[in-house]
Amino acid sequence: MRRLLLVVLVCSSALAQPVMFRGNAAHTGVFQGGGGRNLAGMQWRFATGGEVDGSPVVAGQTVYVGSGDGKLYAIDLERGTERWSFDAGSPIASSPAVDGGVVFIATRNGALIAIAGGKARWRVKTGADVPLPWGHESGDYYISSAAISGDSVIFGAGDGSVYAIDPAKGKVRWKAPTGERIRGTPAVADGGVFIGTAGGKLYRFDLATGRQTWSYTTAGASLASGDFGYDRRTLQSSPAVSNGVVYVGARDGQFYAVDAQSGALRWKSDYGLPWVISSPAVDAGHIYLGSSDGHFVQCLDAASGKEIWKTDYGTPVWSSPAVTDDVVYAGDFGGGINALDRATGAKLWSFRTKSMVLSSPVVAGDLVIAGSSDGGVYALRTSQGPVRRAVYVPDAKDDEAAKMVSFFVDRGYESTATGPVLARFLSDRIADHAASVVVFVRGRMPDEAQRVVHDYLAAGGKIVWCGAPAGLVPNDPEVMKSQGPKALDWSAAARLVGVDHSTTAFDDRGTTATAQGRLWGLTGRWRSAWGVPIDQVTEPLSIDEWGLTTDYVKSFGGEPGTGFVRGPISDHDALYFMAEYRPRITSRAALRDRDPRTEAPPRNSTSKSP
Repeated sequence: MRRLLLVVLVCSSALAQPVMFRGNAAHTGVFQGGGGRNLAGMQWRFATGGEVDGSPVVAGQTVYVGSGDGKLYAIDLERGTERWSFDAGSPIASSPAVDGGVVFIATRNGALIAIAGGKARWRVKTGADVPLPWGHESGDYYISSAAISGDSVIFGAGDGSVYAIDPAKGKVRWKAPTGERIRGTPAVADGGVFIGTAGGKLYRFDLATGRQTWSYTTAGASLASGDFGYDRRTLQSSPAVSNGVVYVGARDGQFYAVDAQSGALRWKSDYGLPWVISSPAVDAGHIYLGSSDGHFVQCLDAASGKEIWKTDYGTPVWSSPAVTDDVVYAGDFGGGINALDRATGAKLWSFRTKSMVLSSPVVAGDLVIAGSSDGGVYALRTSQGPVRRAVYVPDAKDDEAAKMVSFFVDRGYESTATGPVLARFLSDRIADHAASVVVFVRGRMPDEAQRVVHDYLAAGGKIVWCGAPAGLVPNDPEVMKSQGPKALDWSAAARLVGVDHSTTAFDDRGTTATAQGRLWGLTGRWRSAWGVPIDQVTEPLSIDEWGLTTDYVKSFGGEPGTGFVRGPISDHDALYFMAEYRPRITSRAALRDRDPRTEAPPRNSTSKSP
């Protein structure tokens, strides 16, 4: 049996295919998996030190992604923890390509680096960037990513050339100059390399020799960007090749279908002024792409260019769609990672990061993974069944509370504005055991909810709390007014949610996220009050300067990510990420392995999270 297992593992490794931007060398953007049609929640959030504009790739159980901090990160797919990182010495706005355990990554300063196990094997340096035609072109976020085909690694460079590199030795097999800056990623199919330039041209080079076989000149090549005040020439979109046709978008506002062998135009769609930066996905006779100022994701017939459906995003879409059997995923400038029904374009769900999503999602099993300009890499878990989400605020007249409720409602949360409505929501979840979460905005729990909250948590429910301890302040303002501090119930939190606050204080102290807290979406350092001893909670998500935890999880035996969760009152995004955190069920041993209790800094520690 052991010998058979070894043979299977060896054969599996030998058959492993390279992974890269858009999933394969032809850039079709099609992925297997995708799980269900609902958002179960966030599996993890990984914080880098810079913007994540390039797209991640998944090879086996590892996510590889570059960041504006100049580092390439290898992240555990299941846990979201760092396996290793490599400092490339220059920002990375490209997508990695991985083959046989070696990662190939292009950097902003014009280098392609081969990395294995966090160490460089070789580095190829290209020339200086070719000046842009106008000189004031904006939106230069991406650089060309590497594509792997056969025994070559191919990429485009800012110096205007396309390079084919020997992956083992780092030697240049061939170099094909265009004379125009290149930012798009080459697609490889049917013995050809296809790539666009900043001058508005699409090229085909022979894969074996680098010989140019044809070039197609787009309408933008004859436009003067200075006359418009913005770039009208660049082909930032990376081509996709399917059934003998090359599909590519351009900043001249048009989308082109060009014959892969002859370079003749098959058809084009004219969008007017909006850029088509998004790289198209192609599958089963359909094309999926996004529009910049058009603010939409669209499905076209691949043979004719006829529109099948169009979905308005309300914000620019530069992210390239990822397509599965049933769902289309794409990011947007509003920070969204969105899921659309593949057949109709109907919106299924949206998850919001803190900044624009230029990164293109990738799909691995039931996980959808994308980067954000907020510096985070997000792994979102899909499911067959929906998660019921609600937000409760005791006083909608409070401007700050009203803003917070609006923040959550805008993200798909149901507003439970009164005690009876909230209690009914909790009772219904006790009865049906459906996955759910309730965010409490102002540290108050109505009397009706107090009577069922323990049973709700015990039934697998989740509460995200901020503010004073649960039940500390009486809900009747007249009681507080008449009795003053004597009306405070210091034992209520222990009774309601199992966390003893009898010795806590409202002093704000410096607080730092633990490693586990960072997976939940906490970042950096902030000030917070109401710290409790670590032994009062199941999982500390932060540690303050007294060695107490102010943000934590108190488990009631439900799935990971459920129970009573306390978060920082002043950070709406962090509370949202904590509410969405719902990782796949893992073994208790695995949870113990990543238990951050041993990370508590000493009193007055100045340690900070990355």
